[in-house]
Amino acid sequence: MENNAKKKFTLYISVVLGLLLIFLVFWRFFSSVFSKSISVKEDLSEKNYYTTLLFNENLTSDWKPSEVFGTSNKPEISGQSAVLVDINSGKILYEKNSAEKMKIASLVKMMTAVVALEHKKIGDEIIASPKAATIGENIMGISASEVYTLEELLYGLILNSGNDAAYAIAEGVAGDVGTFGKWMNMKSKELGLGDTYFADPSGLSDESCSTAVDLVKLARYAMQNEDFKRIAGTINIELPYSDKHKYLYLENQTNLLTTYPGVAGIKTGYTEEAGYCLVTYARNENIELIGAVLKSENRKFDMIWMLDHGFSVLGLPINHPLLIF
Repeated sequence: MENNAKKKFTLYISVVLGLLLIFLVFWRFFSSVFSKSISVKEDLSEKNYYTTLLFNENLTSDWKPSEVFGTSNKPEISGQSAVLVDINSGKILYEKNSAEKMKIASLVKMMTAVVALEHKKIGDEIIASPKAATIGENIMGISASEVYTLEELLYGLILNSGNDAAYAIAEGVAGDVGTFGKWMNMKSKELGLGDTYFADPSGLSDESCSTAVDLVKLARYAMQNEDFKRIAGTINIELPYSDKHKYLYLENQTNLLTTYPGVAGIKTGYTEEAGYCLVTYARNENIELIGAVLKSENRKFDMIWMLDHGFSVLGLPINHPLLIF
C-alpha cells in the first residue's frame, strides 16, 4: 500500500514537473515572439523620422535633411555624402552629409539630358561639330559632320557618359555651349536646386557642384520623362551604320543595372576632384528608391548597402548574390 502511495506521489511529481517544463518552454517561446513583436513595432515607430518630405508637388522644396533617426542599423559607407529617398512618399531612408556641396563630375549629364528633351524632339537631327568630336575623356565616338538624332546622342550621353555627345547636344539644342549652360542653370533654379551649379554640359569642369539631396531631386524629375527613363534603363544598344554616321556599340557603365534586383539606371560620374559618384534608381514591387553617393571609394558597394537598408526598412529585404566588380 505504502509502495503504491509512493508510486502515485512520484507520478504526481513527474507530471507536475513535466507540466512546469512545458510551461517554461512555451513561456520562453512566446516571450521571444512578443519581444520581437515589440521590437518590430519600435522599428516601425522609428519610421517617424520620415517626417520631412523631400518633394512637393512643384518640386521647389527648400527642405534640408536632419539626422533624427536611429543609427543602430545604418550602413557604413565610404562616400563622403549620400542620401536615399523613397520616391512615392519623399521620405528619407538614409542620409550622410547630404546637404554638403560637392563636385559631381558626369552627374551633370542628367541635367544635360533633361534640358535637351525639353527643347528638342527626340527624333530631331544634330550635326556633330569639330569641337564636339574632339572633346576627350569618356566618349561616345562621334566624328565631325556626322548626323545623329537627339535620341542616339542621348544614348551616348547616358550609357557611355560621352563628353563628345554632351557638347554635340548642347550645340545642337541651344546653338552654343554657353547658352545651353544658362538653360541648365535656369532649369536648376526652376526645380529648386538651390545648392547646384552647372559649369558645362559634360561634367569635365570641376566648377560644377551640387548636393546629394539636389541630385536626387533632379534624378526623380528626370525619371518622370519616359524617354529619359527608357534610355537610362538600357543596358546596351547598337547604332547601325548609315549614310549619316558610323556603326557604334554603346554600353551602360552603371554596373548595378545588371547585378542588383530592380535597378533601372541612372548615372555614374568620376573625375579626380569629384571622386567616384553614382545616382541610382531601383524599383521592387511598389517601392521606388533613388539614391546618390558622392566622392566614394567604392560607389557600387556603397549604393548596394544603401539600397539593402532602404528596402529592408520598408519591409522588403532584397535577396541578391554576392556582387563582384
